Amino acid sequence: MAEGTTRDGWLAVEGPFLVEEALAAVPQVRVHNVLTASGAAERFSALLARLPGATEIAQVPDRLFERLAQTQSPQGIAALAELPKRDLDTLLAQPRPLLLVACGIQDPGNLGAMMRSAWAFRAAALATLTDTVSPYNPKVVRSSAGAIFRLPVLGGLNAREAMPLLSRRLRLVAADRRSPSPLWKADLTGPLGILVGREATGLPEEVARQASQLLSIPIEKDVDSLNAATAASIFLYEAARQRRGGSG
Repeated sequence: MAEGTTRDGWLAVEGPFLVEEALAAVPQVRVHNVLTASGAAERFSALLARLPGATEIAQVPDRLFERLAQTQSPQGIAALAELPKRDLDTLLAQPRPLLLVACGIQDPGNLGAMMRSAWAFRAAALATLTDTVSPYNPKVVRSSAGAIFRLPVLGGLNAREAMPLLSRRLRLVAADRRSPSPLWKADLTGPLGILVGREATGLPEEVARQASQLLSIPIEKDVDSLNAATAASIFLYEAARQRRGGSG
């Protein structure tokens, strides 16, 4: 059972925005259960009316909802949603797949932002290695702003098993602030995997060895490094720009 999911693998989400996003992704996403606080049920009546017929809806007293809620200021509605099953081989079989690989990212806000950027720039998927925060962590889900329901996510890949497969199927490039090779000079148009590590320590050595090229983002000399999510977004933007034929 991954963090933030039930024993059945269903994702727990809270708040009207995320419930709306889950509904917008139906039928790929299945909304199984919705829980509302008694005092909020009328406020969300229009949203509840849009739920698929098989969805179970339950009301609980406001105080009980507050105890069950994952947020400091509960908004009175939560849901359990089943995400589609994802298969790495199937994703890699797409034409010119673009995969973002989070390697050791610990901050949930960073990973959620990376997920959002991967969706915005039409990556095939986001993959995370085992030492990365769970992509189903409630803070990651909130930071993804709904991208968790739209972007294929492969969580908790074992680096020893996954990296050799990825290196055979994709050209792997890694973000490395010390590299003399700038990002914009690299060819990012083919099947590609972008490896992004922690801001402070970068990529684990065994992961960095799998990359065919280490690339840097030119920044001012008095700036030590970029936030991991920011670096990932810049890499994804450049890859998307090149894949559109170089247009901005």
